[in-house]
Amino acid sequence: MAFPRSFLPVASAALLLVAPGCRSGSDKTKPKVPTPPLAQASPSPDGSPTPPGVAGSSAVPGPTSSLTSPTIRIGFAVDVVRVSIGGADSGMRVWVGQTQKTAPRMTFELARAASTLPVRFRVQAASVADISQAQVLARKLAGASGLDAEPVWSEGTHTYQIKVGSFPAREDAAALARQLDASGYPGAFVSTDAPLGAARGLVRIIETGETAPSVVLQPLNQDERLSIDTSAVRGYVEVRPGTGGVTAVNIVNLEDYLRGVVPNELSPGMFPQIEALKAQAVAARTYALRNLGQYKERGYDICATPACQVYRGFGTEHPLTDQAVAETAGVVAQYRGELINALYTSTCGGHTEDGSNIFTSQTQAYLKGVECIAERDRLAVLRSNGRIAQLGPEPAINRDVALLMSLDVIGSSAENAAWLAEGLRSEEAEAWTQRLLRALGRKGCPARTGTDLGRRGAFFVYVSAALCWTERAERLLSTKDAEFLRQSEDQKDFSSPEESRAAAILIQEDVLSPSASGTLAPGGRVFRSTAIGILARSALRMGPPSLDRAEFAGGSEGQFRFRVDDVIHTLGVSDRLRLFRDLSGTPVAASELALTQGDKVRYIVSDGRLAFLVAEQSRLGPSADRSSRFYRWEERLTPAQVAKSATRYGNPGRVRDLQVRRTGVSGRVIELVIRGSERDIVLKGLEVRFALGVRENLFVIDRELAKDGSVRQFVFTGKGWGHGVGLCQVGAFGMAQAGSTYDQILKHYYSGIELVRAMASGAGN
Repeated sequence: MAFPRSFLPVASAALLLVAPGCRSGSDKTKPKVPTPPLAQASPSPDGSPTPPGVAGSSAVPGPTSSLTSPTIRIGFAVDVVRVSIGGADSGMRVWVGQTQKTAPRMTFELARAASTLPVRFRVQAASVADISQAQVLARKLAGASGLDAEPVWSEGTHTYQIKVGSFPAREDAAALARQLDASGYPGAFVSTDAPLGAARGLVRIIETGETAPSVVLQPLNQDERLSIDTSAVRGYVEVRPGTGGVTAVNIVNLEDYLRGVVPNELSPGMFPQIEALKAQAVAARTYALRNLGQYKERGYDICATPACQVYRGFGTEHPLTDQAVAETAGVVAQYRGELINALYTSTCGGHTEDGSNIFTSQTQAYLKGVECIAERDRLAVLRSNGRIAQLGPEPAINRDVALLMSLDVIGSSAENAAWLAEGLRSEEAEAWTQRLLRALGRKGCPARTGTDLGRRGAFFVYVSAALCWTERAERLLSTKDAEFLRQSEDQKDFSSPEESRAAAILIQEDVLSPSASGTLAPGGRVFRSTAIGILARSALRMGPPSLDRAEFAGGSEGQFRFRVDDVIHTLGVSDRLRLFRDLSGTPVAASELALTQGDKVRYIVSDGRLAFLVAEQSRLGPSADRSSRFYRWEERLTPAQVAKSATRYGNPGRVRDLQVRRTGVSGRVIELVIRGSERDIVLKGLEVRFALGVRENLFVIDRELAKDGSVRQFVFTGKGWGHGVGLCQVGAFGMAQAGSTYDQILKHYYSGIELVRAMASGAGN
């Protein structure tokens, strides 16, 4: 989850809860390559002999010789005080220097740091292949930080690494790295400049007291897994010294590495769409290869944290993400022959943003803001063939009339608004209720007739009795429940306890509600429209066999497909088809509906044809990422909280107001001014989000004022979570639900790219 994960527990285990994460925005480019080379692990950065079996040494056979290429080195536990390696039931084969032995488990600590001579600490802010771009970035970084910045050629990565500052203390460099990370150079990290001739560090094996420049471990049984502390991993482990602790490096086949990345970037439990997971796999593979060797001077290729991609090893693998990795094996994304910087974000709020508006260095043509929505050719349009009268302010009536007509409970007279507004006759009440029971496949229960069922109280009693809800009311509805539910201004108008109890059970079953004035009017007349509404809501509550719940599965030209319990049903369209949109619980009549695959619907079939359909649609709109719980959010901050959060960019004093100066193509705030009593602070790109401490740059600001007219509280109403650039992870899930394939998803979010299967690949142990 590259850098964004630090601020976004989404798509992985936490969001997902779930959900997804985001890729780093730093520009760590490899040279232009028509097809990516096989990845190889990095040799020791100081050129000293490499332990047996570690890539970079061919003199002595070692464990990586049995790994399938390409391989990658992951900094799994970096600069920790102590690390324990074990986990394999059959034990481990261990290389200590040139000596080989076996052991069940070993624990390591730092015996001597990587250099015994004074070192200087610098910050690597970016890595690019083009010298001109490197020089431009160096000038920008020098201007932004007030420190020296220069591009330094790395023979290991064949890129220019932009180094900033020079500090005697790691803490000072780390502070600059955090500042640059928050200023549009995410992934900036501290690098160590060791003096020429500096001695290599040593690690100590706690159990034996031995010291060595590094130790390599592999399971004796290749079907078993080592563990780094408590985390199981595939492949092998090298333990090496750092500057302040020991580092455990997991050496593994690239495809096996992805098996430990994809489920932690996009949870297969919360987002079980194979095409979305395949898109995530390609993005993660592309990111890994583009950034191979990024941390070479530390002895590994890539980190295991949100600063790169979240990798948690064997224990987090999942069959669905394993399938996604296998079905895209070797596939990468390129733009004009070069691996892309595959940024991704959890939830983009309906539209991604141009990379350059969020990250200063991300000017690539493929990082352009796009709508997060299924392509129009994925939509199928159904059109209503009938027209039902609208009855004043009760839009639900349209749905209710259509439902009962489709169930053959009422006739075509219901299309007449004047007829619906007339009083209900007793014989109509009986006939409609009995027809409804037959349509529901229910036997029904005896109900007393001979009374005036056109009176509301009597109608309540008859319906609840006929639907067999009298026993439900007697046994499941306590006296206190009934009193609580039936609170109305006219309780005294009920003619009997039977009427009041019937009203209470109808309220509990959500088929009856008091009027806006708080009355139930038990002594009033029942209009046909009211009776139809009660009967229709009863039908929905009881679940008629003919009212199927399904997923829309596509179709056109009058033939549409619906998935019910994994079975596809193809239906033609009745000439009396009625369509409705259920907008978060409120049914609204529609002359036509545009549906995408995966949309939830309820429908009724009459004479083998589709006669009634309600599509469950969100008030949030059609965006593919609308299912995320972070699609819409609200945050409230006092001026004092804003001032405290923004201190990394300066002290504004007392915050008086916030001014949005510029927005991007998606509506994101890309330039904002904090107006303060001491000074104004101008924030750009990702600085806006970090300074305010909000989930995204996509927000609007309202102000709650104090009595003196000053701002008491800022109210941020926003959308999305992450940086908003590149692939939208929850959006990929939504597009996959709608029928998009992984290549269509990737080409939608990364403009103008091509996908190539550029390398041989295979799983290791």
